[in-house]
Amino acid sequence: MTPATASAATSESTEFAGKIALVTGAARGVGRETVALLHARGARVVALDLRPDVTNLAEEFPGVVTTNGDITQEETAHRAVARALDAFGGLDILVNNAGRTQNKPVTETTAEDWDTVMAVNARGSFFCAREAFRAMKSRAGGAIVSTGSYASTVALPEGVA
Repeated sequence: MTPATASAATSESTEFAGKIALVTGAARGVGRETVALLHARGARVVALDLRPDVTNLAEEFPGVVTTNGDITQEETAHRAVARALDAFGGLDILVNNAGRTQNKPVTETTAEDWDTVMAVNARGSFFCAREAFRAMKSRAGGAIVSTGSYASTVALPEGVA
């Protein structure tokens, strides 16, 4: 258990009690810790990731529902939001955390490299936000949080995409 998970697990806060969240890129790193935090603070969570090991989160955090998929595909976003609606009856929070990097100098970055990164980081986030927004409209609102790395704020010579 990481320090963030340990801290979240011992928290008695119920600030997200009754809230339903969908976290993308949930199998590891920031996404996994976000699932742990939301779960510890009372949210019902759907964890989405391309990696099949996302299913481990359901074992580690009882009540967390998992689903696999590639957010660059519209159907994945639709299916993930439907999973939240089916499992918990709504959606209040989307954490757009799935992301991809390409560590190549600009002179070696291909159009395909660029498109692959943008498909996840921009297009996939849009698909998930659009589907979440549709679900949240019927609940009179919600929150959509999109994470970004340091590379989203500065130019990196080895990470232009």
